[in-house]
Amino acid sequence: MSVEAIRAPSSPRQTSSAYMAAVGCSVAGSAAGFLGATGTTNAAGNPGNGAVYTGIYVSAVLLTSALVIPYAPTLSHRLGARSLFIKCKAVTAVVWLAVGFLLLAGVPGMPLLLVLSPVLGALSGLGSVVSPVMNKAYLAAPGMAAAFARMAVISGFAWGIGSLAGGLLLDVAPLGWGLIANGLLTIPLAVIVRRFAPLAALSDPIERGRPWHDVWASLRGSEALRRVTLLACVVALCIAPLALLIVPITEDLRHQPLLVGSGLLMAAMALGEAFSPKLVRRLSIRHADLPSSALTAIGAGVVLILFGISSVLLSGPVELGVWALISVGFGVFRFASRAFTIGATAESRAPELTASSLASMMLVAGLFTPLGTFVWSLLIGYFSASTAVLCGGAAMLVIGIPILISTQSANSRNSATGAAAE
Repeated sequence: MSVEAIRAPSSPRQTSSAYMAAVGCSVAGSAAGFLGATGTTNAAGNPGNGAVYTGIYVSAVLLTSALVIPYAPTLSHRLGARSLFIKCKAVTAVVWLAVGFLLLAGVPGMPLLLVLSPVLGALSGLGSVVSPVMNKAYLAAPGMAAAFARMAVISGFAWGIGSLAGGLLLDVAPLGWGLIANGLLTIPLAVIVRRFAPLAALSDPIERGRPWHDVWASLRGSEALRRVTLLACVVALCIAPLALLIVPITEDLRHQPLLVGSGLLMAAMALGEAFSPKLVRRLSIRHADLPSSALTAIGAGVVLILFGISSVLLSGPVELGVWALISVGFGVFRFASRAFTIGATAESRAPELTASSLASMMLVAGLFTPLGTFVWSLLIGYFSASTAVLCGGAAMLVIGIPILISTQSANSRNSATGAAAE
């Protein structure tokens, strides 16, 4: 019997609550695992090259993730979205547990993580395409953006708790325990999704024989998809690396203990993520998803400039405190932009092509994310964290504002065409 055929008797509220709780556990584990992994790579690069080493590892994971994404719709069609999701989470748990115990046994961390980065990237890439579909089905949400915004509250608090707890744990315990915690806390999500059936039907994508051809054909055939993909690429270059390189950034700011400070900043961003649905609801009333995504991405760019200015003017615990406050604002804008990006991608083509559209957007943006991360790591390693965040914020404004203007113009033309047709 396939996983898709299993129907566990449960009320809708019980199903959605169990799913959200399991996602919360998984996200909290991911935060602890992220601190453990990037703490390991950062320590391997000392003195002076922690940011570059971390950038190499993160870029390797992200690049592999992007290269696997085109195959996600085909695998989802053949295995079923639910079955693929369960398998990804189960294998992810096993891999992180194995890596954690190997680190505790004394295996050098940087070579180990680099060797396993293709596996970790592949699992991440498959999950990034399937997860939005699962969220929508298990929450019975009206759209992708609504499902993402609702999960942002759970994920925000869970990431915050995992960041703070992980920072405190890894300040006194070996870094491998962060990876073990990641593996253990991922298991409940695989169990819950297998145990409970989704509240809404899962529409598996149409199977394609040539995944890469499908990606480029999707982009060629939809102007709306091209626009949202362009914006996602700019965000990947200018905005996303801040969260990915938070450990070397915190070290560059000379805050000790390192992982406690990094955990604090991650928790502050997560708190902003929990508040992002309020911004999503407000902007959804007046704007379509794509202009809203551009507007919130520009807001995140402004926050990055505030980061850079504060690090130039302040120092010590006061600087870390100000960064924590600003991080809340960054989390609000960053995750609201992500929610709108997913919503705009899902609406760019027919509903049965949602997974294919998400795969196309995530592939192209995913190819830019490792590039942005590596460039940021070089800026941090050879200049400073302040230089990196100021360059990222300024670039987001310079590129993002014309994109916002063009999306608003396109929406105005579409509205005028619709009115004329009536």
